[in-house]
Amino acid sequence: MRVCAVAVPQLLLVGVVLANLNVPVVRRQLSFEETHVLVVDASVEYILEFTPVDDQGQWPSRIWMKLEGGDIAHPLLVTARQRIGSTTWQLPFSVGDSMLFQLERTLCPEDAAGIEVEDLDQDCVGSEPSVRGWMSLHVGTSCAAPAALSLRVVPDRDWLLPFDTPLFVHTAMGSPRVHWYRFEEEQWSVRLVVESQDYVCATIAIQNYTCPIADTKELIRTDTVRMTVLRSGGTQLSRWMYPLGFYVTALVHEDDSECREAEDEPDEWLWEAALLPGALHPARPAAPPARLKALTLHVRPSLTRMQYVVGIVVALAVFLLFYVLFGVMVLAQRIPAWKKLVGPRAVLAPKPEEPIRSEVDVALPAAGVRRRRGSDATFDSSDNSDTDEEDNVQERGTDTTVDSIASSPGATAADATTATTASGETDVTGNGIFVINENSSQARQVREAAQSPPGGGGVQRAPSAARPFGLPARLRVAALARRRERVLHARSDRYLYTLYTVGLFYALPVIQFVAAFQIVMNLWGSLDICYYNFLCAHPAGSLSDFNHVYSNVGYLLLGALFMLQVRRRKMRRKRKPRNEEYGIPAHYGLLSSLGAAMMMVALLSAAYHICPNRLNFQFDTAFMYVIAVLSTRKTHQTHHPDINARAHATFAVLAVLLFLVVWGVLGGGPLFWSLFAVIHIFSFLIISLRIYYVGQFRLEKESLQVAARELRSLPRVGLRPLYISRMVMLLIANAVNWGFALYGLFTQGGDFASHLLFVLLANTLLYMVFYLAMKLLHGERLRWYAWTFLAGGALAWAPALFFFVSGSSAWSLSPALSRHRNHECMLLHFYDSHDLWHMLSAVALYFSFNAMLTWDDGLAAIKRTEIAVF
Repeated sequence: MRVCAVAVPQLLLVGVVLANLNVPVVRRQLSFEETHVLVVDASVEYILEFTPVDDQGQWPSRIWMKLEGGDIAHPLLVTARQRIGSTTWQLPFSVGDSMLFQLERTLCPEDAAGIEVEDLDQDCVGSEPSVRGWMSLHVGTSCAAPAALSLRVVPDRDWLLPFDTPLFVHTAMGSPRVHWYRFEEEQWSVRLVVESQDYVCATIAIQNYTCPIADTKELIRTDTVRMTVLRSGGTQLSRWMYPLGFYVTALVHEDDSECREAEDEPDEWLWEAALLPGALHPARPAAPPARLKALTLHVRPSLTRMQYVVGIVVALAVFLLFYVLFGVMVLAQRIPAWKKLVGPRAVLAPKPEEPIRSEVDVALPAAGVRRRRGSDATFDSSDNSDTDEEDNVQERGTDTTVDSIASSPGATAADATTATTASGETDVTGNGIFVINENSSQARQVREAAQSPPGGGGVQRAPSAARPFGLPARLRVAALARRRERVLHARSDRYLYTLYTVGLFYALPVIQFVAAFQIVMNLWGSLDICYYNFLCAHPAGSLSDFNHVYSNVGYLLLGALFMLQVRRRKMRRKRKPRNEEYGIPAHYGLLSSLGAAMMMVALLSAAYHICPNRLNFQFDTAFMYVIAVLSTRKTHQTHHPDINARAHATFAVLAVLLFLVVWGVLGGGPLFWSLFAVIHIFSFLIISLRIYYVGQFRLEKESLQVAARELRSLPRVGLRPLYISRMVMLLIANAVNWGFALYGLFTQGGDFASHLLFVLLANTLLYMVFYLAMKLLHGERLRWYAWTFLAGGALAWAPALFFFVSGSSAWSLSPALSRHRNHECMLLHFYDSHDLWHMLSAVALYFSFNAMLTWDDGLAAIKRTEIAVF
């Protein structure tokens, strides 16, 4: 039976029964601040009047009661009457599985009832004393056994919460403490900060200045804004929500279940139930152990409007500064000296009236005369050296390729046959012919033709039967850049269009979902729904945490700026087309997708921070996964333009990753982590084989037979792999990924989304480091501005990851435990560590994308037949 379960009609019924039994009523006049002891049973009813003296009536009354003896089935009923109303409770009362025989209650102050005291005094003349703070207690029970009741009524002189001065509060289970804060003049909002040194679970409830006071678990769940607290908590309260001020109620729970994660029930419970009588229905204890909690309540000033403006403007100015620097760099290219310093050298495409010759024709001497580059072949000083435009370069047909191969020294009939079969996808290397074709049977026929002995004279090529999949020992970019420009252009743009489609259909329900969370929190009042950093959460309008939403502006602005840079390169390349036989071909659509994904991160992260919790954390990280995967694809595409993954396949893999994230967050366990570890290791092995064999390995019978034959031949041909550098990189990557898989399997943490994010980011970083190392080992030099972007990215990533790991909340924990990570603002009194992660990671991504955009500018005047594949 609970306190609130006693209704007024039931109390009246008890009074009627007592009246019919002619129970005598004893009326007594008692004093404040004294302990009184009464003997209560069914034969007597008490009316105890308390009239304050001196300043006792200026404060709300606080009642302490303790019952010894009696019957739980026939509790003591207590009604406290004031001039403004009455309230009723019982003693003992149940708390969970326990019964409390001691309680404290704070009565509502008279001026909080919405009735003028002068009118109340005039209406009640002759009925009750017109004394401020007067009250009476009506005590009765139907229990025949006598019980001793001890009670004490005191004025609550610690009723008012001071401003900017901590108030130390001691409370216990069954004895909630209530305090009132009244806004000062011209004070529009304040911050309430709660601190404690113990780990006893309690609820802090905030209620408007009205009656009755919600000081039980049932009442605070319907009439207050509340949060569970172990060590710390906080929130910002505004005057427009609480015009007369607000109550702060501290209520200790009977256990810590509401503040901590629910513990799994032990597996031995069935044996205990079978062997121990009454194990399933233990006896209800007479009284629970004492649960005490010491709190510090501190009302602090909130930010002023000027501090809001400064925080908003400074962050916006920092990111707009990148636009200014970009504009200055563009204008500076009008200066010849600066243009020479920053402009990469690139061979322009031949003029339309000149005959178009293939790279093999250019390399051959004509009539014994050594050919040189004509004086009209200029160098382009623009900064877009890493792509090809289909509108500016004519395609090379199959006939041209066949003719050029047939006319080359040492060419055989098989070479021409191979070139014809490949239909424009045949590559000439220094060591033989290598075909990139998606049809495995056709590729096999081409390799067999290439390995057949020539029908006439000429130089016979080295057989490639000893090499897996017919791969040559030395690969050049020209061998992997034979697809027609229109195909590469369409495949590249498909990444951007697919990302737009996925982003649109993903973002709209996300915004609706988190908006519903915010509405539910505002209506229900529970601050445990959203995982904010309550010590640095600044509301604005209907947003409870404006600063964490706004700090994503860096992703939006810098992502748009990067797309503008890519667009500028593309347009300049269109005006000045380059010779397609020089430099690294790149996909502008893939580059633009990185900028668009960065803008989507801004939108989804802002939506997530409207109400962050474990049900929508994947919104914050979904497009971080996209950025990691697309960055890896872009890095791999640079020296492997023809064997890049299709857009639909890439986003299908991302869809599977999101499915695993949802499963891991909502239902992770031993089964999930075991399955994920197997998928992780097996998938990376397949990816490693495809990378090592340049896309020729497929999960099919023929490819597996070739790989098995290659392993069996190792003792005969030696343990030296065909591509040493690639093998070393893949061994390191496999070791790292196996480590991640085993770590997740053994720890089985609750934050699977962050685990997967770290896996993807680690692989992206590892591949970028390998790519840069291989460029340097092959003599490829980066321009100075590419090094600048890399240095800027490294300097931004280091503190960004530190702030990300430190964090300001943890959705994988309970709300009360998450508040342990809450901390005060670190920058401009407006931004915390997670805000700094948003801003620094936006800068880091921008520098990293620019590094990928420019790190191959030094190859703009190098023939593709001289650029190594790694």
